[in-house]
Amino acid sequence: MIKPEIIRKDFPSGFKAQVIRRKGFNQRFFGIIVDFGSADPQPVPGLAHFLEHKLFAAEEGDLSLEFEKMGASVNAFTSFNETMYYASGVKNVGPMIDLLFKLVGQPYFTDENVAKEIPIIQQELAMYQDEPDWILGDRLLRGIYGDCNLAIDVAGTRESIASVTKEKLQAAYDENYVAARMSFVACGDFTDNQVKTILRQARKLSDQYLRPGKPQKEADLVPFLPSGQDWNLIGGEVPLFTAAIPLPNFKKVLASRDMSQILLEIMLESKLGAASHWFARARQAGLISQPLQISVTYTRQGAYAVLLGMSSEAEVLLDQIKAELAPDKLFSKKQEMEMRQLFEIHKRSWLAQTVRSLDNLSGFAVEMAEESLDEEDLFANVEQMQAMNFADYRAYCQELCEGASINTARLLEEDDQ
Repeated sequence: MIKPEIIRKDFPSGFKAQVIRRKGFNQRFFGIIVDFGSADPQPVPGLAHFLEHKLFAAEEGDLSLEFEKMGASVNAFTSFNETMYYASGVKNVGPMIDLLFKLVGQPYFTDENVAKEIPIIQQELAMYQDEPDWILGDRLLRGIYGDCNLAIDVAGTRESIASVTKEKLQAAYDENYVAARMSFVACGDFTDNQVKTILRQARKLSDQYLRPGKPQKEADLVPFLPSGQDWNLIGGEVPLFTAAIPLPNFKKVLASRDMSQILLEIMLESKLGAASHWFARARQAGLISQPLQISVTYTRQGAYAVLLGMSSEAEVLLDQIKAELAPDKLFSKKQEMEMRQLFEIHKRSWLAQTVRSLDNLSGFAVEMAEESLDEEDLFANVEQMQAMNFADYRAYCQELCEGASINTARLLEEDDQ
C-alpha cells in the first residue's frame, strides 16, 4: 500500500492542519473538524447538532450560497464525538478556505434565527423517528444507557430542541469551538508552493478566528443499566429485529480503537455474516432471507455492536444469535477451521477496501481528519492487520467481548401479541 504524502503542522494555539497530496485529482477538498459531538457534555441534548445548522448563518445571509457562487459545494455532519464542516471544488482555493474558516469562526446567533431553526430540526428528527430501525435502536440504546446523551438521537429530542436559545448556543460554542479542539484538512493535487500557501493561510485564519482553549477531556464510560434484556414493540409493519451488545472492555485491549472496531466487525461477520455457516443454516430453515446489517460503534462515552435484520421468526433467530455469541462458543474448536478461513477472507477484503478508499478523495480526507482528533494511524493499522495471525485476532476478540451482554428488540404487529 503506497502511503500518500501528508504534510502536518501543529500550531502554538493547539490548532492542527494537514495537507494530503493526491496526484491526478481535479477536485480539492477542505474540512475543519471539531472535537465536540452529540454525546459530549452540553446544556441540552442535540445542541452540538443545532450548532452545526446555525453556523451556516451570517449577518449577510446563508453562507452556503456564498460557496455556490464560487462553484463549490459545502456540507457538514455531527456524530457522537465530532462535528465536521467541509467544502469541495476545483477553483477558488484561497477564497474557499477563507469562507470555511469564517463559517466555523464567526457565529451569528439571534433570537429570530434560532427560533426559525427549531421547527426545521424538529421536522428532521420526526422523519427519522418514523423509521422502524430508528424505533428499535432508540429503545435499545435507552434501555442500555438510560437518558444520557449517548442514548439520545444526535439531533436531540423534540423537547430539547425547543429549549435551545442563542445563549445556550453561544455558551456551547465558546467552550468547544476553540483552537485546541479543532483541526483542518486539505486534500488534492497541490504543488509545493500551494501546500506552503495553504498551511500559512490555515495558521493565519485560525489565529484570526479561533480562541485558545483546552483540549477535549477523555470521558468516563457511561454506566450500563441492567442489561441482557429483550423488548417487544407494537405497531411494526415489517418484522424487524435488532440486537445491541455493549462492550465495557473496549478501551482496555488495544491502543487503536479503530483496530478494535475492525476486528470485532470481522468477528461478527465471520460468525453471523452472509458467508457464515450460521447464516446458511438459518436461511435454509426459512428463518432469514437477507444478511444481517452489522456495525461496531465506539465513542468517548462507550462502545457497542449492533445487529439489524428482518425475520418473521425473530424470537427464534435472536435465541440462535445469543447462543452463537456465547463466550464458550465464540471461538469453539468445532468452528475453528471456518473462523480461520473467514478471518483470512475478511482480512484481505478490509485491506483491499482500504486501498480503494484512497481514491475517494472526500471520504479519505474525512477519515484522516477524524484520525487527527483520535490520534489514530490508518497506515499503522494496515501494517498491523497484514502481520496479524489468527491466534492474536482470537485473543483480542475474546478480550474485547469480555463482560458483554446481548440486548434485543423486535417490532411486532398487533395481532402477533
